[in-house]
Amino acid sequence: MKILYTSDIHADPGHLQAMFETASAAEVDAVVIGGDVIPHHLPRWDALGPLEAQTAYIRQVMIPAFTLFREKRPIPIYLDLGNDDWVWGRRLLSPHDGTLFHLLHMRRHRFGSGNVPVEIDIIGYMCVPPTPFNRKDWEKPDAPGWFYPPENRVQLNGYISSEGHLENHTLDMDAQDTIATDLDRLSARIRRPFIFVSHSPPYGTPLDVVESGLQVGSISIRRFIEHWADKGLLLASLHGHIHESPRRSGAVHTCIGGAVCMNPGQNNGPGARLRYVLFEVLKTASGGGKIQILQEPGE
Repeated sequence: MKILYTSDIHADPGHLQAMFETASAAEVDAVVIGGDVIPHHLPRWDALGPLEAQTAYIRQVMIPAFTLFREKRPIPIYLDLGNDDWVWGRRLLSPHDGTLFHLLHMRRHRFGSGNVPVEIDIIGYMCVPPTPFNRKDWEKPDAPGWFYPPENRVQLNGYISSEGHLENHTLDMDAQDTIATDLDRLSARIRRPFIFVSHSPPYGTPLDVVESGLQVGSISIRRFIEHWADKGLLLASLHGHIHESPRRSGAVHTCIGGAVCMNPGQNNGPGARLRYVLFEVLKTASGGGKIQILQEPGE
């Protein structure tokens, strides 16, 4: 089974169509998008305001584009919003969950609808640790007692959109509702080998390096990966969020335990070329599954 994985297609409005064209040309069996799906800039709708602009894009561009693609290639698509997408727009995606695509956040799905040579799941998590930006819908403290170096200048004040309008919000770094507690809840749902889709990359790897050289991934996500890789159930973890990380670190993928972890990065701006990874799930001699990367960005 061949899979196209990409993330952060918000970086350029052309990435959505480029993704569909690449998936068709490569004849993939599934598409996975690791968050941040709505373009950064929406000049056509900017006058409507930030929430209304994103919902207009979902209604007028995104849903019709997915509908057209699925009419041509009825393959499973797995996706969810990321920290740059206002959570209010997710209510427009929910009616299409299970038909046009499968939403990932805090969910477990049977991967591939029977097309995979082994029985595996796909599990998603889209929240990220605090960032320097003001959209806070998808941000949470990472783990109890965990603080990033002072040079990682996160912003705790910003806005949330869950009630349909922008509200002032301040992240509480002492809150009990953390990425770590969410991942504990996800762990309780694990039944078989799986692929993990997390918008944030794991901390301290080649996948979470920002332009300054700081590493800003999630320590809780790294611990989750280490735990389930050591148990032999995690086959791969798919990430995004840090567009420039592959360029700064020189690596698109790494391994934690027996799991392949990848962040293809993303190219930004008008006419930028979509970055993605093609990989497949293979059956091992013992009857288990393993991941083989077929193509990385730049190949």
